[in-house]
Amino acid sequence: MTSLRLIPGHTITCEARGGASDGVAEISWAVADSESAALPCGFGRWHEATCEPKTLAYDEIILVLEGVFGVETGDGERVEGRPGDVIEIGRGTTVRYFGRQARLFFVTN
Repeated sequence: MTSLRLIPGHTITCEARGGASDGVAEISWAVADSESAALPCGFGRWHEATCEPKTLAYDEIILVLEGVFGVETGDGERVEGRPGDVIEIGRGTTVRYFGRQARLFFVTN
């Protein structure tokens, strides 16, 4: 990693997030985990979508920018964040993401 770099917004492209059974679930990597970066991060957009459960192989921090974005764990714990809220998820947690008119920023490690 260089000590400083600018990632122009127009280079960040959006793609459908796999595992969504309905609605819109998209992510846009700003710093991709394939870069072997210390802090992969990006943006997401969710609307009326619920994603299939997955077990995280990383820690994740999510900052809700717009709308309502939520996470439900495999044991039924559920949180819903609104603009300005931060959701922290630990490695090894099984989660389902959901949202309504949601935009978010996420960081994984």
